[in-house]
Amino acid sequence: MAARPSPANRSSTSKPLGPLVNSTPTTLISASASCAGTHLITLGSRSIVQLRARLTSTYGPVGVGEGCIISERASIGLLSPPRNEREAEGVTISRGVLIESCAVVEGASIGAYTIIEAGAKIGKGAVVGSNSKVCVGVEIGEGMVVEDDTVVYGSGWGERRKEKEGVGLDGMRRLWVELQEDALRRMWTGK
Repeated sequence: MAARPSPANRSSTSKPLGPLVNSTPTTLISASASCAGTHLITLGSRSIVQLRARLTSTYGPVGVGEGCIISERASIGLLSPPRNEREAEGVTISRGVLIESCAVVEGASIGAYTIIEAGAKIGKGAVVGSNSKVCVGVEIGEGMVVEDDTVVYGSGWGERRKEKEGVGLDGMRRLWVELQEDALRRMWTGK
């Protein structure tokens, strides 16, 4: 009869643990969405993570506020090692943020009720203020800061303009995100 190997000599066939995902019962996560990495991923109440969206916490934590929508094939989280303390803090997305299809968000912070349109990229360590909008295909470079109530548009690095006070666009953005969240929730849950 052969001797049984000691625990120290046995090889492990179990796969490594994935990230710790902290969410609420009202958070909806598609079965085809991907949460990978080693740091904490926090998803706020009423947030929705759609088909094939990727949340990566390999190089830092990912925090998504309440009522956010992460659209199809969007990518959230650092994709390479951080180079400074701000990048090491990971990605923080405030409440009511809409991140559209194929957008990439490596930025340090996205303010409340901001819209990141399809194909836009927010570079590592970048900060986008509240009630802002980054238009289709625009890239916010690493470490750049976009002030509150700013629209970044155009090709490549984009041009900027401040929203006019009293127009009520911030309220319209909030309503748009909330209506989209309600419609998606009804489609997924039937309620």
